[in-house]
Amino acid sequence: MVWLQTSRLSLRRWESTDLDDFCALTSDPMVMRWVGDGSLLSRELTETWIGKANANIERWGFGTHAVTRREDGQVVGWAGLIRSEHTPEPDRAEIIYALSPPCWGQGYATELAGGILQWTWRHTALAAVLATVDPANAASLAVLAKLGFSHLLERLDEDGLPESHWLASRPADLV
Repeated sequence: MVWLQTSRLSLRRWESTDLDDFCALTSDPMVMRWVGDGSLLSRELTETWIGKANANIERWGFGTHAVTRREDGQVVGWAGLIRSEHTPEPDRAEIIYALSPPCWGQGYATELAGGILQWTWRHTALAAVLATVDPANAASLAVLAKLGFSHLLERLDEDGLPESHWLASRPADLV
């Protein structure tokens, strides 16, 4: 079932048949460089992630979804809204996204994150969406700025790595 569609991408629940494609992403050092502490994930951890992501979708109506290209259905990343230690407030969630390197530099991340924000404002009561990004990830910082996120702060995360916090608030006309 499709959760969200943009002009070129679809987001849907993970399926068991997605495991190989997801493993290809979570074992790619270029993709994982910007995720958490940069560690690659085993097949078992990736399979666990799928289970947790689908459970979160059931629980909250949102979570981490498979990102597929509409033209061919190929899994090219993951994205969605999550509850995290950064968003303990019930009216906030954190946006996450990652795409395979062949999708970089083509506007997919802006399309994807923009679509998630639009879905959020239309289908939830969330007041704000947080994004945490490695300050060295210039491409993601540009996406957030383009979409109207405001810079909040810089800090070190739980692994001692730098992270930049950005916030998008519900537009005033949708309050």
